[in-house]
Amino acid sequence: MDDADRDRRLEDPPLLRGEARFAADHRPAGLAHLAVVRSPLPHGLLGRIDAAAARRSPGVLAVWTADDLPPGARLTAAVPPGVEARPRPLLAQGRVRYVGEPLAVVVADDRGTAADAAQRVEVELDPLPGVGGVETALGPDARPIHEDMVSNLAGSVRRAFGDAERAFAGARRVAATFRLARVSGGYLEPRAVTAEPAPGGGLVVHTSTQWVFGVRDAIAEALGMERSRVRVLAPSVGGAFGAKGMPYPEEVLAAFAALRLGRPVQWVASRSEDTPATAQSHGTVLDLELAADPDGRLRGLRGRVLHDLGAYAASGSMQVDNIGSHLSGAYRLPALDVRFDLVYTNEVPTGFIRGGGREVGIFAVERLMDLLARELGLDRFEIRRRNLVRPEEMPYATGYAGARGPTVLDGGDYAALLDRARELAGSPGEGEGMGVACFVEATGIGQPERARLRVGGDGRVTAWIGTTPQGQGHRTVAARLVAERLGWPVDRVRVVSGDSAAVDFSSNTSASRSAVEMGNAVARAAHAARRRLLELAAERLEVDPADVVLGPWGAEVRGVPTRTLPLDQLVGDGLEVAEVHDPGGRRAYAAGCAVAVVRVDPETGAVRPVRYVMVHDVGRPLHARIVEGQAQGGFAHGLGYALFEEAAYAADGGFLSPTFLDYLIPTAPDVPEPVIAHLDTPALSNPEGLRGAGEGGAIPVAAVILSAVEDALQRQGVEAFWDRLPLTPEAVALARRRG
Repeated sequence: MDDADRDRRLEDPPLLRGEARFAADHRPAGLAHLAVVRSPLPHGLLGRIDAAAARRSPGVLAVWTADDLPPGARLTAAVPPGVEARPRPLLAQGRVRYVGEPLAVVVADDRGTAADAAQRVEVELDPLPGVGGVETALGPDARPIHEDMVSNLAGSVRRAFGDAERAFAGARRVAATFRLARVSGGYLEPRAVTAEPAPGGGLVVHTSTQWVFGVRDAIAEALGMERSRVRVLAPSVGGAFGAKGMPYPEEVLAAFAALRLGRPVQWVASRSEDTPATAQSHGTVLDLELAADPDGRLRGLRGRVLHDLGAYAASGSMQVDNIGSHLSGAYRLPALDVRFDLVYTNEVPTGFIRGGGREVGIFAVERLMDLLARELGLDRFEIRRRNLVRPEEMPYATGYAGARGPTVLDGGDYAALLDRARELAGSPGEGEGMGVACFVEATGIGQPERARLRVGGDGRVTAWIGTTPQGQGHRTVAARLVAERLGWPVDRVRVVSGDSAAVDFSSNTSASRSAVEMGNAVARAAHAARRRLLELAAERLEVDPADVVLGPWGAEVRGVPTRTLPLDQLVGDGLEVAEVHDPGGRRAYAAGCAVAVVRVDPETGAVRPVRYVMVHDVGRPLHARIVEGQAQGGFAHGLGYALFEEAAYAADGGFLSPTFLDYLIPTAPDVPEPVIAHLDTPALSNPEGLRGAGEGGAIPVAAVILSAVEDALQRQGVEAFWDRLPLTPEAVALARRRG
């Protein structure tokens, strides 16, 4: 197999030929269409819903409100201990809490009729004061955060280690309050779902999700069904980036409609409907103080973080530890004491967008490192090098312990990553500035992952995995793992994913966990299958397993090619194994350092990245081209966080950016080709030495871009420090004028 064949992704041919099938492409006979009546207000009392005119519309099959749903039908999510868990209703009842909240559904024979009839549903809403984000909840004076400032508090979580009070005594200090805008997923395919009844009263659901098992369980729980009677499929998903990582009301509502009507029902969102109804992230305020010795060696970090939950508890409720465990970054930090206040607002519930909070913690600590370097008159590269965890200290227990257990960095040479990134970046030219940021990335969630493998008598292998891909190349990676460990050609391996019938259960496809946890599960299953094949062949051929040569054609005795056993005789109807990789709560940690060179337009304040270098440690890369693509895509996504993206809300929660006319994302001219290099060291936390690569590319970008912009202005005699994302041309131009 040549290099081109080895690097080819199995997912690409059907995508390139237009043969891939997405949730909206599944159109069984008798398909009906669902439209959702949504709240135009961020907060209000819900009165009478008059659906008489909609019901009289030709072609309308049903109109339902919350009163028509099963009692207690809602979506629930985990929250940290001590935090109010506000469940999310499928359809609002009594009160609406965000723009776009579902109030009623209309089902009709065709999509246009359903949409028109939804416009005829009359809703009485009495407006109430709303809270558009934690800064609104905070009040006009955002720093320092005082006890009596925060309204709508759902609860608080404190994370601490070391002796912070002692760390700050007599130390040099810097402080800042960071405000990160809300961001949307910005994926290509808006959410869609097609639900159809199955024989015996079950359901088959095709949906655009990154967690088929979560959708399965949510439908079963809300509708009072056995999980085994609900099968959820996501054969192709046009991007997700974390936003599709939790169940949504529309998925359960389509399933409810299919059961009630006894026919397939489909809901397909437009862009302007999808954006205000789908989870966002960030919207975080971090008020932090960093202490150090005069030589720049860190002593401690303390402060308070306001975390925006949105209107209801959703997956973003558990983001606290992703933020908190990354506040120490790649550095030796002896003490930390941070309080997280979780706040309900009148915005769409929060979830995870690429980085999942890791980029928030890293942004804060890297900005503080730049501020500390300026305060102490030290080089920004040198102050980082003095504090980076050293290779001989690995595995390194940071001291942080959250809901998923302690944070233990599992190998790598962080200083080498920094030095290589600086070397590759060169020097800034006239009118340019250079920035630097280092990061670690917790990969995996420490939970068991399953895989099944079946070797057929024809030499073809089927692997069933639980993760739900959205373009990352899971099938390619899993097929390569199986082929390499069995000793089979990769074209003999078929991988089934995005199917809740594949394995018993799998956790959300997030946290760069597919390589770390799915990869180890698949490798374990392939090893088990090969071991069993060798044992069977050795028994039949009456030799030691070490003397068996195995291939997709069968087995033979080493050195005696006449003593063979065809594979169909060896496995009969097929050999099947199932394995579980249980990391026992341990996570892996990818790491990297990034250096950026930018140019700032003196007239407009526009920022143009000139060069971007990231040196990454992903443990053992499973597929070089996929890793490269993940890093490049992550850079583009992080550049959006830095300079473009803001899901904007009015002070009362009114949503202001429902389309790409209002919500800016980077386009091709905005994104230079990054230089991605690797200094990979096998992880110490899992048998395959894997770390994951899905989010690392995005995590350091905002910090390094702002660092570079400040350097560019400083070279022009302008002192500036930015604590807000995104950094707009207006903010840069204003700093120049003030300078």
